[in-house]
Amino acid sequence: MINVRASKPLAKAIVDRREIQRHLECLTRQITARAGRQTTTVKARSRARRRSGRHTCHQELVDRLTFERWVELDMIHRRLAMQESVIGELQHRNDRPLRRPAT
Repeated sequence: MINVRASKPLAKAIVDRREIQRHLECLTRQITARAGRQTTTVKARSRARRRSGRHTCHQELVDRLTFERWVELDMIHRRLAMQESVIGELQHRNDRPLRRPAT
């Protein structure tokens, strides 16, 4: 039997988790795209100056940008972990029987 009272909060928690995951994916895409643009800029500047100096690779830029936005990323990861625990608790509560057996 489906517990209607518990299924509604569970559905809302699952929707909230998906939204948080989308936000995290969006932030990750933004960081990757910005690092790609900066990599292109660094390469173009190096060619223009005709220097074979230090090249900043794409992954270093991703790491730097991730570090710059670590507070936002950490907050999103914490919200996601909290949402996972809420979903786990609601699912666990749904597994319990609705009524105690008669003694």
